[in-house]
Amino acid sequence: MLPTARVMGSAMIVMIAGLPGIAGGAKPIQGEYLVRGDGVVAATVGGVPGKMRITPWAPAAPTLNPDYAQRIGLRGGLFGFSVKVGPVKVRGESGVTRLQFGNASFKRRVVWFERRYDAGADGAVGPGGLPVDLIRFQLKPAGAGERTATLPLVQQIFRPAMTRVVVGGRTISILFDPQHPRTLATAGAGAALAEALGGQLVGSGDKAEIAFGVTRPVRTIRLARPLVVGPLTLESMLVRVADNGSVAGIADADADPDEIVVTAKSKKDRRDVIIIGRDQLGGCSSIVFDKKAKAIRLSCV
Repeated sequence: MLPTARVMGSAMIVMIAGLPGIAGGAKPIQGEYLVRGDGVVAATVGGVPGKMRITPWAPAAPTLNPDYAQRIGLRGGLFGFSVKVGPVKVRGESGVTRLQFGNASFKRRVVWFERRYDAGADGAVGPGGLPVDLIRFQLKPAGAGERTATLPLVQQIFRPAMTRVVVGGRTISILFDPQHPRTLATAGAGAALAEALGGQLVGSGDKAEIAFGVTRPVRTIRLARPLVVGPLTLESMLVRVADNGSVAGIADADADPDEIVVTAKSKKDRRDVIIIGRDQLGGCSSIVFDKKAKAIRLSCV
């Protein structure tokens, strides 16, 4: 079984250029955030010190753990909202407060949920939530023979920064998370890959954490032809087998007659997403999110 908590290690955020304090609504400041290690850094939210994880997998809206939101004294608006993780509905609230990372001070709408979002910090924020145009995630020192590939950046406030690829006529959202041990696809994305690139489910079932401590059943899909994302060549990955979408059309090399697969009722319910994890990013030295250029740059061997 995959671990359900992320391990904290050394983290560093280096401000390459001077980052003066800015008020909410100001233009993005010049310079670069350099994020190393597990991305956990000291921060102040609503005047209360804490630790925030800067990660490509988090949404632009800073997402706080409920106990941290309570310590800050945040109050939700008139209308709450909820997200679904598999069959689990998680209720959330939002509000506007001031955040400070190093010298940068700015206002943002933050969200928090009834469940803990990050086990190793007080919350998390993605590249879109930082007031700087360029965020570099340094995974390791650059190696000989590296090449840098540029992918289009798609930004939405309540979703992680992502790129998109079209496979067999279907658009799949591609997310990156160096803290995720294994690359993971939703059922819909797995079915699209199997249909367009050939592939089958192999091995026995397992469970993987999706979000908020919720785990879902997964299997490994092995592709006959790899999925190419920039410099990355993906030949296999985990795929959720009880999900929005269906893996019923994927050939199974180790079929289990007792396995139940949930099929979406309509295309609107489908979530075709792949989270590329540490297993596929091992040859990469950095991931750069250039918001001004609307580009993601991967530097990999």
